[in-house]
Amino acid sequence: MTQWIITALDVGTSQVEKSVGTYLTDSGKIIQIPNIVFLIEEINGAQKVIVDTGFESAERTLAVHHQKVWRNEDQRLEKLLQDKKVDPMEIQTVILTHLHYDHCGNNGLFPNARFFVQRKELQYAFVPLPGEETAYFSPLIGEKPSFWGSRFEIVEGDYEICDGIRLIATPGHTPGSQAILVSTMKEVYCIAGDNVFFYENIGKNIPVGSLFSRVDWFASIGRIRRMASNIIPSHDPLVFKNKPAVFP
Repeated sequence: MTQWIITALDVGTSQVEKSVGTYLTDSGKIIQIPNIVFLIEEINGAQKVIVDTGFESAERTLAVHHQKVWRNEDQRLEKLLQDKKVDPMEIQTVILTHLHYDHCGNNGLFPNARFFVQRKELQYAFVPLPGEETAYFSPLIGEKPSFWGSRFEIVEGDYEICDGIRLIATPGHTPGSQAILVSTMKEVYCIAGDNVFFYENIGKNIPVGSLFSRVDWFASIGRIRRMASNIIPSHDPLVFKNKPAVFP
């Protein structure tokens, strides 16, 4: 089996209430969390895959979603990839765990890529439930979604991207959330998307607070636990406790 190595890239910071990531827990506690893009590279090979692309800009995020986010020069995705000697033009595959603004905002950096997304997620992104329109920059509120113009590869359910990388459908945070199973030299990791904001979600079995379906969340987390030996959250500062944040 092809083996891969995962690198987490910190592409900006969000200020949130903690309970956004922990259901009915720590309400009112304001924290800062990273926005993470994952680079998956084939060991001794040329293949590279990107998971998620971060938020578009601090200005638009504040204007549309009323969310305070920021990034410095060293957190720009193109700069982080340059530091890794990765040319965005060479990226052929980008996987989007879901289509919230902070996970698909820099799709335009990868003009030659196919963007893998669940059909349910793409459908919901255009007509979300009331109150969720701003998270998608939905046309329902007169906005153009950040993912507009992406060359989508539509997936329905589980799907094998290539040897050692597999998508699994994990509804919960959103109707069409998906996670990525990656086989490395040591184990099978799961890049869990926003179903797992923090390690705390797994360790204490607490759903995320930003949630479409609590029933689906528990079912999806059960799948992830059975299929992966290690789970990587999407917004936990502890992902970067080691620098570089590499998962071999």
